[in-house]
Amino acid sequence: MSLPSYAPTSTTSYTPGARNANQFHQEVTRNSLIKSALHKTVYESLSEIYSIIAALQVLETSFLKDYITDREKYTSTALRLISQFQIIIRDFDEDGQKKEFLSTHFNRPNLQLDSEDGQFLDAFTTKYDLHAALAVKRLKVGLPATIEHSKNPVLQQQSTSGRNTPTRAGGKMVAQATGNFITCMDALKLNYRTKYQLHPLLSNLVISLNELHNSPENGGSTIEFPGKSKLVTWLIKLNNLSESEELSQQDVDTFLEDLDTAYKGFFTSLE
Repeated sequence: MSLPSYAPTSTTSYTPGARNANQFHQEVTRNSLIKSALHKTVYESLSEIYSIIAALQVLETSFLKDYITDREKYTSTALRLISQFQIIIRDFDEDGQKKEFLSTHFNRPNLQLDSEDGQFLDAFTTKYDLHAALAVKRLKVGLPATIEHSKNPVLQQQSTSGRNTPTRAGGKMVAQATGNFITCMDALKLNYRTKYQLHPLLSNLVISLNELHNSPENGGSTIEFPGKSKLVTWLIKLNNLSESEELSQQDVDTFLEDLDTAYKGFFTSLE
């Protein structure tokens, strides 16, 4: 009995070619997916953003459900995450190649990374099917809930006309000051001890703090808080160091304590 023409047989005329074997039988590695140094840098930053959003979603949910009752701990953690996100976005925004890559990656021509309506966050969550509404809202606002809903928020940015206006930029400046605090503390922990290493970082911190003002109802003055004056003292001390001088370990420890005190006083003054 002969087999029908469509029946399977023990032999086949198909012979896999060497070209196909090379194309389809290679191990897929990280390097094969990442084509260039630019790809690597951007993808690493995107993975950081994903982890920030995931962590912030847990934090916001926990605070909303009263699993976190320590307002100070919530505020400092949220400020840190928001600041980290904004540092990455600022890096993207200042690099034309990265901006172009992201526009292509998210299929959003002329993607605005720092727009008021949060174009980047919307594109990011859509691309990666990420459901984190609370975290996205917090990043768009740019402030922890404790500060956003405060009766006396320090969200005033002094305009060129000399008036204090409650704008989103004020919230961004709070996050920027927080980032400068973190940068200074991290630098000391990484054994930065010279004038040229530390003075620019501390100078940026002091400048960002001086650009924040109280609401008009409270006089519109520059915010003051415990530990702020010590930052100026350290700025003077660093400026007086010679090129060959370094801070001693005791100086570093004291500097870290003063930064921590000022940091806590800073976000306490925001609530």
